[in-house]
Amino acid sequence: MRKSPEENKKPIHLGNGVDIAFLLVVLAAYFAIFSSLPTVTISQLITMNVLGISYLLMGIYGYKYILDTDNRLIQLGYFAIQLILGGLIIYLGSTPEREVSLNSLLLLPLAVQSVVMLPRVGMLAVNAIILLLYSISNIKYSGTLSVLMNSLPIFFIGQIFIVFFTQIAVTEQNSREEINRLVFELEKANEHLKEYALQVEELAITRERNRLAREIHDGLGHYLTSIFMQVQAARATLNIDPAKAADLLEKAQNLSQEALTDVRNSVSTLRSPLLENIALSVALEQLIQQSQFNGIKVELKVLGEERPLSARGTWTVYRTLQEGINNTVKYSKANALEIILDYQDIEMVSLTINDDGIGTNNLDGGFGIIGIKERVKLLEGICNFTSSEGNGFSIQIGIPG
Repeated sequence: MRKSPEENKKPIHLGNGVDIAFLLVVLAAYFAIFSSLPTVTISQLITMNVLGISYLLMGIYGYKYILDTDNRLIQLGYFAIQLILGGLIIYLGSTPEREVSLNSLLLLPLAVQSVVMLPRVGMLAVNAIILLLYSISNIKYSGTLSVLMNSLPIFFIGQIFIVFFTQIAVTEQNSREEINRLVFELEKANEHLKEYALQVEELAITRERNRLAREIHDGLGHYLTSIFMQVQAARATLNIDPAKAADLLEKAQNLSQEALTDVRNSVSTLRSPLLENIALSVALEQLIQQSQFNGIKVELKVLGEERPLSARGTWTVYRTLQEGINNTVKYSKANALEIILDYQDIEMVSLTINDDGIGTNNLDGGFGIIGIKERVKLLEGICNFTSSEGNGFSIQIGIPG
C-alpha cells in the first residue's frame, strides 16, 4: 500500500545547534530544580543526576542514532523512554511551594525532536503527552486547578511557538533538499537528452544513408539495367538490321539522360518530380513503356477507383515496380509479367507483380528486395515475396492509403 507524504516523511539533520540547545535547556531546567529544593539528600542527588545524565545522553546520542532509522517502533520507543525520564525528573524535582513551569522546560526539546522525526500524528501525540505531564505535575503540587489555568496557557503558547518555528525550519530544509534533488535529476535528464539527441542524429543519418542507397539502387540500377539490355540488343542486331540497332542505341542514350536526371533528383530531393503531377497508374505505365522487356509480355491492371496516395506511398509503389521489372528482366527468363494495382480495399492500396519465370528457392534477396522491405516498413505496410523453382516469382506490397 502506498504511504501518505506524512508517513513517508524522513527525519532531517538540523545540525549541532539542536544538540547545544537541548543541553542548555536541560541544564537550565536542572538549575531551576536544584535552586528550588530546600534540601537535597544524597540519594535524591544521585537519582536526579542519573536521570538527568540518562535524559541528556538519550536526547543527544540516542537521538542521533535513531534519527537515521526507518523503524517507527524504535523511534516511538525513544520518545516513550524520554517522556518517562522527563516525567520522573519533574516529579522528583518539583515542590509544593514552587510551580513546575521551569522544571517542565526540559520536555520542550522533545517537542522539537518530534517535529523533526515523527509524522504529524506521532508529533501531535508526543506534544499532547508533554502537555499532559505538565498538567499532572502542576495539579499534583499546586493542588488546585486555578494555578494550572493560570500557567497552562503560557506553557501551551510556548510549546506551540517551538513546534511552529521548528516546522518552518524543517520545511525550509526539506524544500532545499528537494530543490537540490530536482536540480540533480534535471542535470541527469539533460545528460540523457544529449545522449538521446546524439542517438537520434545518428539514427537519422543512418536512415538517410539507407534511403539514399535505396534511391540510387532502385532508380539508377533500373536505368542501367535497361540501358544494358538496349545496348546488348543493339549489338545483336547491328549487322542484321542497322536501323533497328540505331533505334535501340537512341533509346539507350535517352535512358542514360533520364538516369542522370534521376540521380540528380535522388541526391537533391530524394523524390522524382515525375510523380508530382500525374496519377500513379500513368507513372507506372510510363515506367513500363521506358523499360526493355526483350519479348516478355507485360500487362498492367488497375482495380478499383484510383485515389491519391501520400508522396512516400506513391514513391514506394513506383520504386517497387522498378525493382520488380529489374528482377524480371535480369533473372526470371519469364514470358509474361502481370502487374496489378489494386484500390478496392478502402484502407489499403496494394501492388502485385507476378512473372512466370524460373523462380527461386532463395527469397533473401539482394539490395533491391531489402530496399522494398525497408520502404514498406517505414509506411507500416505489408510486404510478401513468393517463389519456388519453376513457379515464377511474386511480389506483393500493401500500404495504407
